Amino acid sequence: MEETTPEQEISFEESTEIIQYVGLHELDDKEKDILNKLTAEYHPKVKRLLHNNTSLTVHIKKLRNNSKNEKKQHKYSITVKTISPTKPFRAASNDWNLNTAIHDAFMNLEKELERVYRKNDIHKNHVKFSTNNKTKKKKK
Repeated sequence: MEETTPEQEISFEESTEIIQYVGLHELDDKEKDILNKLTAEYHPKVKRLLHNNTSLTVHIKKLRNNSKNEKKQHKYSITVKTISPTKPFRAASNDWNLNTAIHDAFMNLEKELERVYRKNDIHKNHVKFSTNNKTKKKKK
């Protein structure tokens, strides 16, 4: 089995769906399992919001705590990117808890997708009323 260098991207393919991870070398096995599980959970939601097959890129940074007084805790920075047919979307989150950072990043991405596509759907479904169909007042 080949070892990857820190610069290499690791991707898991499921049919035409691609999830790429950048910075996976910074995580231990338990953290990798959490990341894979949550990413696989959110990927179908993102696909549904985009109405299209899409790829995800998940950037992971494990920030070190330089304080000598505290335990060796790490802050996680997660950035999620996806590309729709019209434009790319990106969302990020930072937290001391990996689960929270991943959930927040995907929730931010979902909110952005809903905001953009809801706005477009309103304009598509807007019905224009013609001026010929005005109701006329009856004269008595």
